[in-house]
Amino acid sequence: MTFATTINVVLILLCVSVLVQSARMSRRLRTLRDTQLAEGVAQLERATGQARAVLGDLKRVLSTDGQAQATAIAAAEEIRDELTLMVGIGNAVADRIMEAAAKTPKAEEKAPPKKRAVRKPRTTKPKTAAPAAKSSDAEKVVAGILEAEKVAAPARTRSRRKVAVPAAINDASGVVRDIATARASRESAVA
Repeated sequence: MTFATTINVVLILLCVSVLVQSARMSRRLRTLRDTQLAEGVAQLERATGQARAVLGDLKRVLSTDGQAQATAIAAAEEIRDELTLMVGIGNAVADRIMEAAAKTPKAEEKAPPKKRAVRKPRTTKPKTAAPAAKSSDAEKVVAGILEAEKVAAPARTRSRRKVAVPAAINDASGVVRDIATARASRESAVA
C-alpha cells in the first residue's frame, strides 16, 4: 500500500463517521424542533392571553378610577378656593382687630398720668365710670370687626387670578352662608 492509498482509506473512514453523526444530529434536531416548537407556541399563546387580560383590566381600572380621581381633584380644588377665601376674610378681620387693639392703648397712653389719690374706704355704691370706659373700648373693637367684615379678601380661581368679591357680600357670615349653600348644592348634584 502506498502512502496515497492509506490517506484515502483514512479519509473514507472519517467521511463515514461524519455521515453517521450528521444523521443522528438531524434526527435529534427534528424531534427537538417538533416538541419544542409546539411547546414554545403554546407558551407564547398563554403569555399573549395573559397580557390581553391584564391590558383589559388596566383599561377598565383607568376608565373608572381616572374619572373618580378627576372628580375628587375638582372637588378638592373648589374646597381649596373656598378655604383661601375664608382665610383671606379671617386675615382681614384679624388685621382690623389688631389695628383696633393697637389704637386703643395709644389713646390711653396720650392721656396725662393720673395722680394717685389716697385710698378711701370702700363704699357700697357701684362705680359707673369704669364700665363706661370698657364699653367705649368694646365699641371700638366691635366697630373694627364690623368694618373688617365689610372688606372681603379677593377670591382665587383656578388660574390664580384675583377676582373682585361681589358687592352683595357685606359680612363674613354671608360669605360663609353662601359657601355652605354652594357646597350643599354641589354635594346634592354629585349624589
